[in-house]
Amino acid sequence: MFISYNLEDFGQELKKLRKSLGFSQIDVQEKVGVNVDTIRKVESGRVIPRYDTLELLSVAYKEDLLELLKNCRPNKFLMEFYDDLDYIITCYDKASTANLKTKLLQNFSANLNLSIVNPLELQQFIIFADCVDAYYADIYSPNITAKQALVNALQLTIHNYNIKKFKRYKYSYIEFRILILISLFIANELNFAFSNEILYYILEKISDRAYITKYLDFLIINLRFNIAYNYHMLDNHAKVIEVADTGIAYCIEKRTNHALFSLYYRKAIAQYKLGDSQYIESMKTAFYLIKAVKIPKLLEQYQKITLEKYGISIEL
Repeated sequence: MFISYNLEDFGQELKKLRKSLGFSQIDVQEKVGVNVDTIRKVESGRVIPRYDTLELLSVAYKEDLLELLKNCRPNKFLMEFYDDLDYIITCYDKASTANLKTKLLQNFSANLNLSIVNPLELQQFIIFADCVDAYYADIYSPNITAKQALVNALQLTIHNYNIKKFKRYKYSYIEFRILILISLFIANELNFAFSNEILYYILEKISDRAYITKYLDFLIINLRFNIAYNYHMLDNHAKVIEVADTGIAYCIEKRTNHALFSLYYRKAIAQYKLGDSQYIESMKTAFYLIKAVKIPKLLEQYQKITLEKYGISIEL
């Protein structure tokens, strides 16, 4: 599920509205015809109210309760920060990660009464940001590994979560993000096949959705890049090119440059490994794309790694 609601908080907000107007539940029933039993269930967070019920209650409470319910989506508040998160994942920058965590905490505190947020999801988001740091720095805590921290984060919202049984569960957007990062730590343990098993599973589940948002597009692109990287580590370079080309085609179809340079880079290295001279054009495309998004530090990093690891020097 990609949309869920904190019904308990919604019910509490509804109850506050009713009481602020001096209405009893019976008063509301008499005014707009919504049954007292229905009002009681909604206020206790036991049911998702029907559209027509919300319309009638909106008349009684003089508030747009449809908008209030939307604000009870746990994902809504955090979705505002996914652009920052995607930038950090694609172009890692420690300062940007620290800034994101600060913004999360500040905005959560400032907007607590304006936007109903699931505290567990916020906690997951912050753990995720910490573990992105750990992924690039190879450090998380003296007492707990980053991978275990991510598993613990999933256990906040998925009872008795077990990574070995990952296919048994349904995941929200942030839970899928956490699962992807777990797969990357698994790849760091050289278990590339299991990492790809997880990544392919997520890709299948997301691609089956009836609708795809911008953030799911980004997720699909990141999945393909990481699958390609795992194949690179398995020395299956033909498969790297296949996955990278699929990702590149997806970017073109969706008209996005998100992580496109990463896919071209993976393709270039695979072509180089297979003795295909076209690797030069793919590498140039990757570097020009990085240059186009104006991240000179990242371009320098890619050029340095490419020269040191593969002996390839590309002049732009």
